[in-house]
Amino acid sequence: MAVIWLAALILGSAFAIVAGQGVRWKVLNAVIILVCMAIGLGLGYAMGLGRGNFGFVRGEGVHFALMFGIVGAMACVARNTWSPKE
Repeated sequence: MAVIWLAALILGSAFAIVAGQGVRWKVLNAVIILVCMAIGLGLGYAMGLGRGNFGFVRGEGVHFALMFGIVGAMACVARNTWSPKE
């Protein structure tokens, strides 16, 4: 399953960055995707902390980073397609 997520992240990120209008939006799309991945990594790591029911998810930071990165890439693709073309 992680291979599918990685492929979706790579393809979605590449499409989101290439489809950006101008250098500014290309860089902004890359930053949005990286921030989403960082949030996912932080949440995945935080869910593994603690004992008992508080630490019920161990070592899921990378998986959450992949999922959040895919969501960020798809949000950038949606933003690219909704913007009026100049």
